[in-house]
Amino acid sequence: MPTTTRLSSRRKALQLGVAAIAMTSALASYAQLNPNAAGNKPITLVVPYAAGGLTDQLARELSAYMATALKQSVIVENRPGGAAQIAMNFLKSAPADGHTVFIGDVPSLATNVGLFAKLSYDPRKDLQAVTELVVAPALVVVPNKSPFKTFEDLVKSAKAKPNALSYASQGVGTGGHLFGTLLSNNIHSPMTHAAYRGSMPGLSDVISGQVDFMYDAIPTSGPLVLSQKIRALAIGSDKRSPLLPDVPTLKELGYGSIVPTFWWGVAVKRGTPEAVVNKLHDVIDAAMHDPVISKKFTSQGMQIVTNTPAQFGQYMDSEVTYWTKIMQDAGMQAE
Repeated sequence: MPTTTRLSSRRKALQLGVAAIAMTSALASYAQLNPNAAGNKPITLVVPYAAGGLTDQLARELSAYMATALKQSVIVENRPGGAAQIAMNFLKSAPADGHTVFIGDVPSLATNVGLFAKLSYDPRKDLQAVTELVVAPALVVVPNKSPFKTFEDLVKSAKAKPNALSYASQGVGTGGHLFGTLLSNNIHSPMTHAAYRGSMPGLSDVISGQVDFMYDAIPTSGPLVLSQKIRALAIGSDKRSPLLPDVPTLKELGYGSIVPTFWWGVAVKRGTPEAVVNKLHDVIDAAMHDPVISKKFTSQGMQIVTNTPAQFGQYMDSEVTYWTKIMQDAGMQAE
Protein backbone atom coordinates (compact mmCIF):
# COMPACT_ATOMS: atom_id res chain seq x y z
CA MET A 1 0.00 0.00 0.00
CA PRO A 2 1.40 3.40 -0.90
CA THR A 3 2.79 5.30 2.07
CA THR A 4 0.73 8.35 2.98
CA THR A 5 2.71 11.56 2.85
CA ARG A 6 1.87 15.09 3.90
CA LEU A 7 1.64 17.44 0.96
CA SER A 8 2.39 21.13 1.23
CA SER A 9 -0.50 23.56 0.76
CA ARG A 10 0.98 24.72 -2.51
CA ARG A 11 1.29 21.19 -3.84
CA LYS A 12 -2.26 20.38 -2.76
CA ALA A 13 -3.58 23.46 -4.54
CA LEU A 14 -1.71 22.52 -7.71
CA GLN A 15 -2.99 18.95 -7.49
CA LEU A 16 -6.59 20.10 -7.10
CA GLY A 17 -6.20 22.55 -9.99
CA VAL A 18 -4.89 19.88 -12.34
CA ALA A 19 -7.70 17.51 -11.32
CA ALA A 20 -10.32 20.21 -11.90
CA ILE A 21 -8.98 20.99 -15.38
CA ALA A 22 -8.91 17.29 -16.30
CA MET A 23 -12.44 16.80 -15.01
CA THR A 24 -13.80 19.83 -16.91
CA SER A 25 -12.23 18.61 -20.13
CA ALA A 26 -13.55 15.09 -19.61
CA LEU A 27 -17.08 16.26 -18.92
CA ALA A 28 -17.16 18.55 -21.93
CA SER A 29 -16.05 15.70 -24.18
CA TYR A 30 -18.55 13.33 -22.59
CA ALA A 31 -21.45 15.66 -23.33
CA GLN A 32 -20.34 16.03 -26.95
CA LEU A 33 -19.95 12.28 -27.48
CA ASN A 34 -23.17 11.32 -25.75
CA PRO A 35 -25.94 13.86 -26.51
CA ASN A 36 -28.36 12.19 -24.08
CA ALA A 37 -26.00 13.03 -21.21
CA ALA A 38 -27.33 16.58 -21.17
CA GLY A 39 -30.93 15.49 -21.70
CA ASN A 40 -33.61 13.94 -19.53
CA LYS A 41 -32.42 10.34 -19.57
CA PRO A 42 -30.84 9.54 -16.20
CA ILE A 43 -27.70 7.52 -15.65
CA THR A 44 -28.43 4.48 -13.51
CA LEU A 45 -25.72 2.95 -11.33
CA VAL A 46 -26.73 -0.67 -10.76
CA VAL A 47 -25.58 -2.32 -7.52
CA PRO A 48 -25.98 -6.11 -7.11
CA TYR A 49 -26.33 -5.88 -3.32
CA ALA A 50 -28.59 -4.24 -0.75
CA ALA A 51 -27.96 -0.70 0.44
CA GLY A 52 -25.33 -0.08 3.09
CA GLY A 53 -22.38 -2.19 1.98
CA LEU A 54 -19.16 -0.98 0.42
CA THR A 55 -20.39 -1.51 -3.15
CA ASP A 56 -23.41 0.64 -2.38
CA GLN A 57 -21.21 3.28 -0.69
CA LEU A 58 -19.06 3.53 -3.81
CA ALA A 59 -22.12 3.87 -6.04
CA ARG A 60 -23.61 6.64 -3.92
CA GLU A 61 -20.39 8.63 -3.82
CA LEU A 62 -20.11 8.33 -7.60
CA SER A 63 -23.75 9.21 -8.18
CA ALA A 64 -23.55 12.43 -6.16
CA TYR A 65 -20.34 13.51 -7.88
CA MET A 66 -21.54 12.63 -11.38
CA ALA A 67 -24.92 14.32 -10.91
CA THR A 68 -23.24 17.58 -9.94
CA ALA A 69 -20.57 17.38 -12.62
CA LEU A 70 -22.86 16.30 -15.46
CA LYS A 71 -25.83 18.41 -14.35
CA GLN A 72 -28.22 15.53 -14.86
CA SER A 73 -29.94 12.85 -12.81
CA VAL A 74 -27.78 9.95 -11.65
CA ILE A 75 -29.58 7.33 -9.59
CA VAL A 76 -28.50 4.23 -7.68
CA GLU A 77 -30.52 1.09 -8.35
CA ASN A 78 -30.02 -1.67 -5.76
CA ARG A 79 -30.95 -5.04 -7.26
CA PRO A 80 -29.71 -7.68 -4.81
CA GLY A 81 -30.08 -11.42 -5.10
CA GLY A 82 -29.24 -14.31 -7.35
CA ALA A 83 -25.47 -13.93 -6.93
CA ALA A 84 -25.57 -10.65 -8.89
CA GLN A 85 -27.63 -12.24 -11.67
CA ILE A 86 -30.67 -10.04 -11.00
CA ALA A 87 -28.58 -6.89 -11.36
CA MET A 88 -26.71 -8.25 -14.36
CA ASN A 89 -29.93 -9.24 -16.14
CA PHE A 90 -31.16 -5.68 -15.58
CA LEU A 91 -27.98 -4.37 -17.18
CA LYS A 92 -28.20 -6.80 -20.10
CA SER A 93 -31.79 -5.71 -20.83
CA ALA A 94 -30.82 -2.03 -21.00
CA PRO A 95 -29.53 -0.26 -24.14
CA ALA A 96 -25.76 -0.28 -24.62
CA ASP A 97 -25.54 3.50 -24.46
CA GLY A 98 -23.63 4.14 -21.24
CA HIS A 99 -26.67 5.18 -19.21
CA THR A 100 -26.75 1.92 -17.27
CA VAL A 101 -23.54 1.38 -15.33
CA PHE A 102 -22.69 -1.65 -13.18
CA ILE A 103 -20.80 -1.19 -9.89
CA GLY A 104 -19.40 -4.57 -8.88
CA ASP A 105 -16.82 -6.53 -6.94
CA VAL A 106 -14.69 -9.65 -7.30
CA PRO A 107 -17.58 -12.16 -7.08
CA SER A 108 -19.92 -10.33 -9.47
CA LEU A 109 -17.20 -9.39 -11.98
CA ALA A 110 -14.97 -12.46 -11.81
CA THR A 111 -15.29 -15.42 -9.45
CA ASN A 112 -18.99 -16.21 -9.94
CA VAL A 113 -17.97 -17.72 -13.27
CA GLY A 114 -16.06 -20.50 -11.54
CA LEU A 115 -18.50 -20.90 -8.67
CA PHE A 116 -21.81 -21.45 -10.46
CA ALA A 117 -22.46 -24.29 -12.88
CA LYS A 118 -25.15 -22.16 -14.55
CA LEU A 119 -24.79 -18.39 -14.59
CA SER A 120 -27.03 -16.07 -16.59
CA TYR A 121 -24.11 -13.87 -17.56
CA ASP A 122 -20.44 -14.06 -18.45
CA PRO A 123 -18.42 -10.92 -17.64
CA ARG A 124 -16.00 -11.75 -20.45
CA LYS A 125 -18.77 -11.74 -23.07
CA ASP A 126 -21.48 -9.47 -21.65
CA LEU A 127 -19.48 -6.65 -20.10
CA GLN A 128 -17.20 -3.86 -21.20
CA ALA A 129 -14.80 -2.83 -18.44
CA VAL A 130 -14.61 0.87 -17.54
CA THR A 131 -12.23 1.14 -14.60
CA GLU A 132 -11.24 -0.38 -11.30
CA LEU A 133 -12.17 1.74 -8.27
CA VAL A 134 -10.59 0.53 -5.04
CA VAL A 135 -8.60 -2.36 -3.61
CA ALA A 136 -9.00 -3.43 0.01
CA PRO A 137 -6.20 -5.47 1.60
CA ALA A 138 -7.43 -8.24 3.89
CA LEU A 139 -6.36 -9.16 7.40
CA VAL A 140 -5.78 -12.60 8.91
CA VAL A 141 -7.53 -12.16 12.25
CA VAL A 142 -7.87 -14.37 15.33
CA PRO A 143 -9.76 -14.11 18.64
CA ASN A 144 -8.11 -12.00 21.31
CA LYS A 145 -7.70 -15.12 23.44
CA SER A 146 -6.16 -17.13 20.62
CA PRO A 147 -2.91 -18.94 21.47
CA PHE A 148 -1.55 -17.85 18.08
CA LYS A 149 0.59 -14.75 18.50
CA THR A 150 2.04 -14.86 14.98
CA PHE A 151 0.95 -16.15 11.60
CA GLU A 152 3.65 -18.81 11.80
CA ASP A 153 2.12 -20.05 15.07
CA LEU A 154 -1.13 -20.61 13.21
CA VAL A 155 0.63 -22.39 10.33
CA LYS A 156 2.56 -24.70 12.68
CA SER A 157 -0.64 -25.70 14.46
CA ALA A 158 -2.44 -26.34 11.17
CA LYS A 159 0.41 -28.56 9.98
CA ALA A 160 0.54 -30.49 13.25
CA LYS A 161 -3.21 -31.15 13.44
CA PRO A 162 -4.90 -31.54 10.04
CA ASN A 163 -8.55 -30.39 10.03
CA ALA A 164 -8.29 -29.25 13.65
CA LEU A 165 -8.25 -25.53 12.81
CA SER A 166 -11.39 -23.81 11.57
CA TYR A 167 -11.64 -20.67 9.53
CA ALA A 168 -14.58 -18.44 8.74
CA SER A 169 -15.36 -16.98 5.33
CA GLN A 170 -17.88 -14.57 3.83
CA GLY A 171 -19.43 -17.51 1.97
CA VAL A 172 -18.50 -20.29 -0.45
CA GLY A 173 -16.10 -19.03 -3.10
CA THR A 174 -15.40 -15.71 -1.41
CA GLY A 175 -12.00 -14.23 -0.62
CA GLY A 176 -11.93 -15.79 2.83
CA HIS A 177 -12.74 -19.23 1.43
CA LEU A 178 -10.16 -18.90 -1.34
CA PHE A 179 -7.49 -17.83 1.14
CA GLY A 180 -8.17 -20.82 3.38
CA THR A 181 -8.02 -23.12 0.38
CA LEU A 182 -4.76 -21.65 -0.87
CA LEU A 183 -3.21 -21.77 2.59
CA SER A 184 -4.21 -25.42 3.01
CA ASN A 185 -2.66 -26.21 -0.35
CA ASN A 186 0.50 -24.28 0.49
CA ILE A 187 1.12 -26.04 3.81
CA HIS A 188 -0.24 -29.40 2.61
CA SER A 189 -2.64 -29.69 5.50
CA PRO A 190 -6.46 -29.34 5.40
CA MET A 191 -8.48 -27.04 7.65
CA THR A 192 -12.19 -26.86 8.38
CA HIS A 193 -14.15 -24.22 6.47
CA ALA A 194 -17.11 -22.44 8.07
CA ALA A 195 -19.09 -20.41 5.51
CA TYR A 196 -21.14 -17.43 6.68
CA ARG A 197 -23.46 -14.99 4.94
CA GLY A 198 -21.10 -12.05 4.80
CA SER A 199 -18.23 -10.68 6.84
CA MET A 200 -19.90 -9.61 10.06
CA PRO A 201 -21.44 -12.98 11.06
CA GLY A 202 -18.05 -14.65 10.55
CA LEU A 203 -16.21 -11.92 12.44
CA SER A 204 -18.69 -12.25 15.30
CA ASP A 205 -17.70 -15.89 15.68
CA VAL A 206 -14.02 -14.93 15.54
CA ILE A 207 -14.65 -12.49 18.40
CA SER A 208 -16.40 -15.18 20.45
CA GLY A 209 -13.77 -17.81 19.66
CA GLN A 210 -16.12 -20.12 17.76
CA VAL A 211 -13.67 -20.22 14.85
CA ASP A 212 -9.87 -19.99 14.86
CA PHE A 213 -9.29 -17.34 12.22
CA MET A 214 -10.66 -15.41 9.26
CA TYR A 215 -9.28 -13.59 6.22
CA ASP A 216 -11.38 -10.48 5.76
CA ALA A 217 -11.13 -7.09 4.04
CA ILE A 218 -9.73 -4.29 6.16
CA PRO A 219 -12.82 -2.01 5.99
CA THR A 220 -14.76 -4.55 8.09
CA SER A 221 -12.03 -6.33 10.07
CA GLY A 222 -9.78 -3.31 10.66
CA PRO A 223 -12.07 -1.42 13.05
CA LEU A 224 -12.42 -4.54 15.20
CA VAL A 225 -8.63 -4.85 15.38
CA LEU A 226 -8.24 -1.18 16.30
CA SER A 227 -10.89 -1.55 19.01
CA GLN A 228 -9.01 -4.64 20.30
CA LYS A 229 -11.92 -7.01 19.80
CA ILE A 230 -9.76 -9.29 17.63
CA ARG A 231 -6.06 -9.50 16.71
CA ALA A 232 -4.44 -9.30 13.28
CA LEU A 233 -1.59 -11.69 12.47
CA ALA A 234 -0.93 -10.62 8.87
CA ILE A 235 -2.21 -8.49 6.03
CA GLY A 236 -2.59 -9.44 2.37
CA SER A 237 -0.78 -6.50 0.80
CA ASP A 238 2.54 -5.67 -0.79
CA LYS A 239 3.23 -3.10 1.91
CA ARG A 240 2.13 -2.66 5.50
CA SER A 241 -0.95 -0.61 6.17
CA PRO A 242 -0.59 2.86 7.72
CA LEU A 243 -3.63 1.95 9.83
CA LEU A 244 -1.88 -1.10 11.31
CA PRO A 245 1.86 -0.59 10.76
CA ASP A 246 2.87 -3.36 13.17
CA VAL A 247 1.02 -6.06 11.23
CA PRO A 248 3.39 -7.88 8.82
CA THR A 249 2.41 -8.60 5.24
CA LEU A 250 1.93 -12.14 3.98
CA LYS A 251 4.56 -11.31 1.39
CA GLU A 252 7.08 -10.54 4.14
CA LEU A 253 6.25 -13.84 5.78
CA GLY A 254 6.80 -15.82 2.58
CA TYR A 255 3.14 -16.33 1.65
CA GLY A 256 2.78 -13.68 -1.04
CA SER A 257 1.43 -16.20 -3.54
CA ILE A 258 -1.75 -16.93 -1.56
CA VAL A 259 -3.26 -13.46 -1.36
CA PRO A 260 -6.79 -13.08 -2.77
CA THR A 261 -7.51 -9.40 -3.41
CA PHE A 262 -10.77 -7.67 -2.60
CA TRP A 263 -11.44 -5.15 -5.40
CA TRP A 264 -14.32 -3.17 -6.86
CA GLY A 265 -14.86 -1.80 -10.35
CA VAL A 266 -17.19 -0.42 -13.00
CA ALA A 267 -18.48 -1.99 -16.20
CA VAL A 268 -21.13 -1.34 -18.82
CA LYS A 269 -22.95 -3.49 -21.32
CA ARG A 270 -20.85 -4.93 -24.13
CA GLY A 271 -21.44 -2.92 -27.28
CA THR A 272 -21.40 0.48 -25.60
CA PRO A 273 -19.59 2.88 -27.97
CA GLU A 274 -15.89 3.15 -27.20
CA ALA A 275 -16.04 6.94 -27.02
CA VAL A 276 -18.78 6.77 -24.39
CA VAL A 277 -16.85 4.16 -22.40
CA ASN A 278 -13.76 6.34 -22.44
CA LYS A 279 -15.59 9.43 -21.29
CA LEU A 280 -17.45 7.54 -18.58
CA HIS A 281 -14.02 6.39 -17.48
CA ASP A 282 -12.75 9.97 -17.34
CA VAL A 283 -15.66 11.16 -15.21
CA ILE A 284 -15.41 8.24 -12.77
CA ASP A 285 -11.62 8.52 -12.59
CA ALA A 286 -11.97 12.19 -11.68
CA ALA A 287 -14.54 11.30 -9.01
CA MET A 288 -12.34 8.68 -7.37
CA HIS A 289 -9.43 11.11 -7.19
CA ASP A 290 -11.53 13.88 -5.72
CA PRO A 291 -9.85 14.54 -2.33
CA VAL A 292 -13.09 14.28 -0.35
CA ILE A 293 -14.21 11.04 -1.96
CA SER A 294 -10.79 9.37 -1.97
CA LYS A 295 -10.29 10.14 1.72
CA LYS A 296 -13.54 8.37 2.63
CA PHE A 297 -12.05 5.13 1.34
CA THR A 298 -8.34 5.50 2.04
CA SER A 299 -9.18 6.34 5.67
CA GLN A 300 -10.63 2.81 5.88
CA GLY A 301 -7.37 1.27 4.70
CA MET A 302 -8.28 0.97 1.02
CA GLN A 303 -6.32 2.05 -2.03
CA ILE A 304 -7.73 4.09 -4.91
CA VAL A 305 -6.85 2.12 -8.04
CA THR A 306 -8.17 3.40 -11.36
CA ASN A 307 -6.98 2.18 -14.74
CA THR A 308 -7.94 2.28 -18.41
CA PRO A 309 -10.83 0.25 -19.81
CA ALA A 310 -8.33 -2.00 -21.60
CA GLN A 311 -6.24 -2.55 -18.48
CA PHE A 312 -9.24 -3.30 -16.29
CA GLY A 313 -10.69 -5.62 -18.92
CA GLN A 314 -7.46 -7.60 -19.05
CA TYR A 315 -7.36 -7.76 -15.26
CA MET A 316 -10.96 -8.97 -15.01
CA ASP A 317 -10.26 -11.69 -17.57
CA SER A 318 -7.14 -12.82 -15.72
CA GLU A 319 -9.07 -12.98 -12.43
CA VAL A 320 -11.78 -15.12 -14.04
CA THR A 321 -9.21 -17.52 -15.48
CA TYR A 322 -7.08 -17.78 -12.34
CA TRP A 323 -9.86 -18.24 -9.79
CA THR A 324 -11.94 -20.55 -11.96
CA LYS A 325 -9.06 -23.02 -12.02
CA ILE A 326 -8.53 -22.73 -8.24
CA MET A 327 -12.24 -23.37 -7.65
CA GLN A 328 -12.41 -26.29 -10.04
CA ASP A 329 -9.34 -27.90 -8.53
CA ALA A 330 -10.84 -27.50 -5.06
CA GLY A 331 -14.29 -28.69 -6.13
CA MET A 332 -15.95 -25.44 -5.04
CA GLN A 333 -19.58 -25.02 -6.05
CA ALA A 334 -22.29 -22.65 -4.89
CA GLU A 335 -24.54 -24.16 -2.27
